[in-house]
Amino acid sequence: MKNIIIVGAGALGQELAWLIEEINDNNPEWNILGFLDDFAFDNKKSILGYPVLGRYDDYLSFMDSFFVVGFGDAVLREKIIRKMNSEELKWANLISPTVRVHRSNKIGKGVVIGRYTDLTVNCTIHDFVMLNIHVVLGHEVSVGQFSIISPNVTVNGGGRIGKACQIGANSFIRDIEVGDYSVVGASSCVIKNVDPESIVAGVPAKVLKVGRPNTSISRSEREDAQ
Repeated sequence: MKNIIIVGAGALGQELAWLIEEINDNNPEWNILGFLDDFAFDNKKSILGYPVLGRYDDYLSFMDSFFVVGFGDAVLREKIIRKMNSEELKWANLISPTVRVHRSNKIGKGVVIGRYTDLTVNCTIHDFVMLNIHVVLGHEVSVGQFSIISPNVTVNGGGRIGKACQIGANSFIRDIEVGDYSVVGASSCVIKNVDPESIVAGVPAKVLKVGRPNTSISRSEREDAQ
Protein backbone atom coordinates (compact mmCIF):
# COMPACT_ATOMS: atom_id res chain seq x y z
CA MET A 1 0.00 0.00 0.00
CA LYS A 2 1.06 3.59 -0.65
CA ASN A 3 1.68 5.97 2.24
CA ILE A 4 -0.45 9.13 2.25
CA ILE A 5 -0.48 12.27 4.40
CA ILE A 6 -3.44 14.64 4.73
CA VAL A 7 -2.47 18.33 4.86
CA GLY A 8 -5.06 19.97 7.09
CA ALA A 9 -6.75 18.21 10.00
CA GLY A 10 -9.99 20.19 10.13
CA ALA A 11 -13.43 18.98 9.06
CA LEU A 12 -12.53 18.54 5.39
CA GLY A 13 -9.26 16.80 6.20
CA GLN A 14 -11.17 14.37 8.39
CA GLU A 15 -13.68 13.76 5.60
CA LEU A 16 -10.77 12.94 3.31
CA ALA A 17 -9.59 10.35 5.85
CA TRP A 18 -13.04 8.79 5.67
CA LEU A 19 -12.90 8.82 1.85
CA ILE A 20 -9.54 7.03 1.94
CA GLU A 21 -11.01 4.44 4.31
CA GLU A 22 -13.89 3.94 1.87
CA ILE A 23 -11.46 3.48 -1.02
CA ASN A 24 -9.49 0.94 1.02
CA ASP A 25 -12.65 -0.98 1.91
CA ASN A 26 -13.26 -1.48 -1.80
CA ASN A 27 -9.62 -2.06 -2.82
CA PRO A 28 -6.76 -1.61 -0.29
CA GLU A 29 -4.53 1.11 -1.72
CA TRP A 30 -3.55 3.68 0.93
CA ASN A 31 -1.84 3.68 4.30
CA ILE A 32 -2.76 6.87 6.15
CA LEU A 33 0.35 8.04 8.01
CA GLY A 34 -1.48 10.98 9.58
CA PHE A 35 -2.06 14.72 9.34
CA LEU A 36 0.05 17.84 8.98
CA ASP A 37 -1.61 20.85 10.63
CA ASP A 38 -0.22 23.86 12.50
CA PHE A 39 -3.17 24.27 14.87
CA ALA A 40 -3.75 20.57 15.57
CA PHE A 41 -0.04 19.95 16.19
CA ASP A 42 -0.20 22.42 19.10
CA ASN A 43 -3.37 20.90 20.54
CA LYS A 44 -3.89 17.26 19.59
CA LYS A 45 -1.81 14.10 19.30
CA SER A 46 -4.24 12.23 17.05
CA ILE A 47 -7.46 12.74 15.08
CA LEU A 48 -9.77 9.89 14.07
CA GLY A 49 -7.09 7.55 15.36
CA TYR A 50 -4.40 8.95 13.03
CA PRO A 51 -1.40 10.86 14.44
CA VAL A 52 -0.78 14.55 13.93
CA LEU A 53 2.71 14.29 12.45
CA GLY A 54 3.73 17.93 12.41
CA ARG A 55 3.08 21.36 10.96
CA TYR A 56 2.41 22.22 7.32
CA ASP A 57 6.06 22.97 6.60
CA ASP A 58 7.10 19.52 7.81
CA TYR A 59 6.05 17.92 4.50
CA LEU A 60 9.72 17.93 3.48
CA SER A 61 10.31 15.13 5.99
CA PHE A 62 7.85 12.86 4.15
CA MET A 63 8.87 13.19 0.51
CA ASP A 64 8.43 9.46 -0.11
CA SER A 65 4.72 9.72 0.70
CA PHE A 66 1.73 10.92 -1.30
CA PHE A 67 -0.13 14.04 -0.21
CA VAL A 68 -3.69 15.35 -0.37
CA VAL A 69 -4.79 18.81 0.78
CA GLY A 70 -7.84 19.19 3.02
CA PHE A 71 -8.66 22.88 2.61
CA GLY A 72 -12.20 23.91 1.72
CA ASP A 73 -11.32 27.40 0.47
CA ALA A 74 -10.13 27.44 -3.14
CA VAL A 75 -7.79 30.44 -2.81
CA LEU A 76 -6.11 29.11 0.32
CA ARG A 77 -5.95 25.68 -1.30
CA GLU A 78 -4.00 27.17 -4.23
CA LYS A 79 -1.68 29.08 -1.91
CA ILE A 80 -0.79 26.03 0.19
CA ILE A 81 -0.31 23.76 -2.83
CA ARG A 82 1.89 26.27 -4.65
CA LYS A 83 4.01 26.62 -1.52
CA MET A 84 4.42 22.85 -1.27
CA ASN A 85 4.58 21.95 -4.93
CA SER A 86 7.74 20.58 -6.46
CA GLU A 87 8.54 18.08 -9.15
CA GLU A 88 9.53 15.57 -6.47
CA LEU A 89 6.26 15.77 -4.53
CA LYS A 90 3.65 13.07 -5.17
CA TRP A 91 0.00 14.08 -5.18
CA ALA A 92 -2.76 11.52 -4.68
CA ASN A 93 -5.95 11.28 -6.70
CA LEU A 94 -8.78 10.17 -4.42
CA ILE A 95 -11.92 8.98 -6.21
CA SER A 96 -14.76 7.29 -4.36
CA PRO A 97 -15.63 3.83 -5.69
CA THR A 98 -19.21 5.08 -6.02
CA VAL A 99 -18.21 7.69 -8.64
CA ARG A 100 -19.18 7.14 -12.28
CA VAL A 101 -16.52 8.41 -14.71
CA HIS A 102 -16.52 7.74 -18.43
CA ARG A 103 -13.19 6.78 -20.00
CA SER A 104 -13.26 9.91 -22.23
CA ASN A 105 -12.77 12.24 -19.26
CA LYS A 106 -9.36 13.78 -18.52
CA ILE A 107 -8.40 14.05 -14.86
CA GLY A 108 -5.29 15.84 -13.55
CA LYS A 109 -3.23 15.20 -10.42
CA GLY A 110 -4.22 15.83 -6.82
CA VAL A 111 -7.92 15.55 -7.68
CA VAL A 112 -10.55 14.55 -5.09
CA ILE A 113 -13.96 13.26 -6.20
CA GLY A 114 -16.53 12.45 -3.53
CA ARG A 115 -19.31 9.93 -3.28
CA TYR A 116 -22.00 9.49 -5.92
CA THR A 117 -20.59 12.08 -8.29
CA ASP A 118 -21.17 11.63 -12.04
CA LEU A 119 -18.80 12.79 -14.78
CA THR A 120 -20.46 12.11 -18.11
CA VAL A 121 -18.26 12.37 -21.23
CA ASN A 122 -15.31 14.46 -22.46
CA CYS A 123 -14.93 16.47 -19.26
CA THR A 124 -11.60 18.00 -18.24
CA ILE A 125 -10.78 18.14 -14.53
CA HIS A 126 -7.56 20.07 -14.00
CA ASP A 127 -5.01 19.58 -11.21
CA PHE A 128 -6.05 19.87 -7.55
CA VAL A 129 -9.77 20.18 -8.16
CA MET A 130 -12.19 18.94 -5.53
CA LEU A 131 -15.64 17.67 -6.53
CA ASN A 132 -17.64 17.00 -3.40
CA ILE A 133 -20.47 14.48 -3.03
CA HIS A 134 -23.42 14.23 -5.46
CA VAL A 135 -21.93 16.53 -8.12
CA VAL A 136 -23.10 16.09 -11.73
CA LEU A 137 -20.99 17.32 -14.66
CA GLY A 138 -22.54 17.26 -18.11
CA HIS A 139 -20.66 16.60 -21.34
CA GLU A 140 -17.49 18.61 -22.08
CA VAL A 141 -17.47 20.47 -18.77
CA SER A 142 -14.10 21.95 -17.79
CA VAL A 143 -13.09 22.66 -14.19
CA GLY A 144 -9.96 24.77 -13.65
CA GLN A 145 -7.07 24.18 -11.24
CA PHE A 146 -7.76 24.39 -7.49
CA SER A 147 -11.51 24.90 -7.88
CA ILE A 148 -13.92 23.42 -5.35
CA ILE A 149 -17.42 22.31 -6.28
CA SER A 150 -19.62 21.72 -3.23
CA PRO A 151 -22.25 19.00 -2.72
CA ASN A 152 -25.30 18.64 -4.98
CA VAL A 153 -24.06 20.97 -7.73
CA THR A 154 -25.02 20.39 -11.37
CA VAL A 155 -23.00 21.90 -14.23
CA ASN A 156 -24.70 21.66 -17.62
CA GLY A 157 -22.89 20.29 -20.64
CA GLY A 158 -20.34 22.76 -21.99
CA GLY A 159 -20.05 24.66 -18.72
CA ARG A 160 -16.61 26.08 -17.89
CA ILE A 161 -15.45 26.70 -14.35
CA GLY A 162 -12.25 28.78 -14.10
CA LYS A 163 -9.25 28.51 -11.80
CA ALA A 164 -9.65 28.61 -7.99
CA CYS A 165 -13.41 29.05 -8.13
CA GLN A 166 -15.73 28.22 -5.25
CA ILE A 167 -19.14 26.81 -6.25
CA GLY A 168 -21.63 26.70 -3.37
CA ALA A 169 -23.78 23.70 -2.52
CA ASN A 170 -27.04 22.98 -4.37
CA SER A 171 -26.21 25.35 -7.23
CA PHE A 172 -27.02 24.96 -10.91
CA ILE A 173 -24.59 26.21 -13.57
CA ARG A 174 -25.78 26.45 -17.16
CA ASP A 175 -23.53 26.05 -20.19
CA ILE A 176 -21.74 29.28 -19.36
CA GLU A 177 -18.31 30.36 -18.11
CA VAL A 178 -17.44 31.16 -14.52
CA GLY A 179 -14.26 33.26 -14.54
CA ASP A 180 -11.14 32.59 -12.47
CA TYR A 181 -11.27 33.26 -8.71
CA SER A 182 -15.04 33.65 -8.66
CA VAL A 183 -17.47 32.53 -5.97
CA VAL A 184 -20.99 31.23 -6.58
CA GLY A 185 -23.19 31.34 -3.48
CA ALA A 186 -25.08 28.30 -2.29
CA SER A 187 -28.38 27.40 -4.00
CA SER A 188 -27.72 29.76 -6.90
CA CYS A 189 -28.88 29.41 -10.49
CA VAL A 190 -26.20 30.77 -12.84
CA ILE A 191 -27.50 31.39 -16.35
CA LYS A 192 -25.06 34.06 -17.59
CA ASN A 193 -21.26 34.22 -17.81
CA VAL A 194 -19.56 35.30 -14.58
CA ASP A 195 -16.61 37.69 -14.91
CA PRO A 196 -13.35 36.73 -13.19
CA GLU A 197 -12.99 37.65 -9.50
CA SER A 198 -16.73 38.03 -8.95
CA ILE A 199 -19.07 36.90 -6.20
CA VAL A 200 -22.55 35.99 -7.44
CA ALA A 201 -25.60 34.50 -5.75
CA GLY A 202 -29.34 34.11 -6.13
CA VAL A 203 -31.97 32.81 -8.56
CA PRO A 204 -31.03 33.92 -11.09
CA ALA A 205 -27.54 34.71 -9.85
CA LYS A 206 -26.57 38.38 -9.61
CA VAL A 207 -23.22 40.03 -8.97
CA LEU A 208 -22.72 40.95 -5.33
CA LYS A 209 -19.07 41.96 -5.38
CA VAL A 210 -16.13 42.23 -7.76
CA GLY A 211 -12.50 41.97 -6.70
CA ARG A 212 -9.89 39.27 -6.36
CA PRO A 213 -9.95 37.47 -3.00
CA ASN A 214 -7.12 38.10 -0.58
CA THR A 215 -4.41 35.47 -1.17
CA SER A 216 -2.43 36.05 2.02
CA ILE A 217 -2.87 33.37 4.66
CA SER A 218 -3.08 34.00 8.37
CA ARG A 219 -3.22 31.21 10.89
CA SER A 220 -6.88 31.95 11.67
CA GLU A 221 -7.74 31.77 7.97
CA ARG A 222 -6.05 28.37 7.71
CA GLU A 223 -8.18 27.12 10.60
CA ASP A 224 -11.40 28.59 9.16
CA ALA A 225 -10.76 27.02 5.74
CA GLN A 226 -10.56 23.48 7.08
